[in-house]
Amino acid sequence: MAKPPGMTLDEYLSQPDAMTLTALSVEVGISKGRLSQLRAATDWPPDLALRVERATEGKVCASALSPVIAQARVPAPQQDAAA
Repeated sequence: MAKPPGMTLDEYLSQPDAMTLTALSVEVGISKGRLSQLRAATDWPPDLALRVERATEGKVCASALSPVIAQARVPAPQQDAAA
């Protein structure tokens, strides 16, 4: 499977204009320590991945953080209308 578009949290935090880990943790409602634990993880809870995506204005891609989100965003196959 190809890497989803957008950045991981670790990539985002290395950007000069990124929110700090502390500010982001406040924005998404979890502790800085927990967010730090998840920093390089790729199996985030879907709701948290979506909150981080919103807080970073899409720079961090929820699909890159959570396989559940990545799977949910795969387009459904086109159905034959004549079937």
